[in-house]
Amino acid sequence: MTVLRPGLLTTVQDSGRWGYQAQGVPVSGPMDQFASRQANRRVGNDERSAVLETTLSGLELRMEQDTMLSVTGADLGALLDGVPIPLNATVACTAGSIVRFGRRARGGRAYLAFDGGVATRPVLGSRATHVVSGLGGLDGRALRAGDRIRLGPAARAGVPHADWSGRSVSEAGA
Repeated sequence: MTVLRPGLLTTVQDSGRWGYQAQGVPVSGPMDQFASRQANRRVGNDERSAVLETTLSGLELRMEQDTMLSVTGADLGALLDGVPIPLNATVACTAGSIVRFGRRARGGRAYLAFDGGVATRPVLGSRATHVVSGLGGLDGRALRAGDRIRLGPAARAGVPHADWSGRSVSEAGA
């Protein structure tokens, strides 16, 4: 995917960097572990897979491949090609689709999981971003306009996902 607008603060997060605290390395990971795990489960990923964590408003992405996505956590007015994305649902999007976050309705951080997860380079076994120390994610920093982010291979090809209407994609003919 390509970052068109990074929003206030958007980072790559996974379940964290465990086992290095004695050496002064922070765990990192999502502020809302439950929402991150839930988003991953909805797209068929291992719940520890990397997601995008976006804060308050402004994120805009162009998808460069077909994928499934889920948005959990805060209601930040997520739209897919101008159509609202229901929270806690799984939706299909095609290459060229625009995912945009508009008006905040509730909460502070939303989580976007993509089928196959966000595929940045792991640092000490984790993709989690820790901005202060510059570890993980995309060069240890928040996303910027123009960044290109790879997705991993589809987690479980053939697993039925819910579409906008709540039917499985296979039932919807997709």
